[in-house]
Amino acid sequence: MPQYDTDTIVNSTISNGTPSFSISEVWIIVSVLLAVIGGIILYNTYFSKSNKDKFTGIKKVLYDFVNFKFTIIEPIFKVLYLIIAIALTLSSLSLITSNFFEFIAVIVFGNIVVRLVFELLLLTLKLMKDVSEINIKLTKKSSAKKEEQ
Repeated sequence: MPQYDTDTIVNSTISNGTPSFSISEVWIIVSVLLAVIGGIILYNTYFSKSNKDKFTGIKKVLYDFVNFKFTIIEPIFKVLYLIIAIALTLSSLSLITSNFFEFIAVIVFGNIVVRLVFELLLLTLKLMKDVSEINIKLTKKSSAKKEEQ
């Protein structure tokens, strides 16, 4: 077991006094600061609500993407479900020779459990979309009532 001279380590740390940063550590700090500043500026200028209907084409797609007008998680969930179901089914084939009942249990109940989990995830996503649509409709109704009065 190696022996460490803790007094030397402590004394050299205390006498040095200033922490030394490598170039990569400094760049990480600078890049985080630039990202925060840039994000705040872009959100308040280019991606503000006042620019909602000003863009067309790729700029509109980018604007809608940044403002979460559409989600990309639903297709990701669907592809992920297919990958997991296929992997589970194929890996369960290794159980045929060792234990046939485990094979049947994994291939049937395993796929049912995976399906249920992904259905719950998609139902949560659908619930979020429906609540958002209801909110938009209620906002339109309340603004129409205010204009009538």
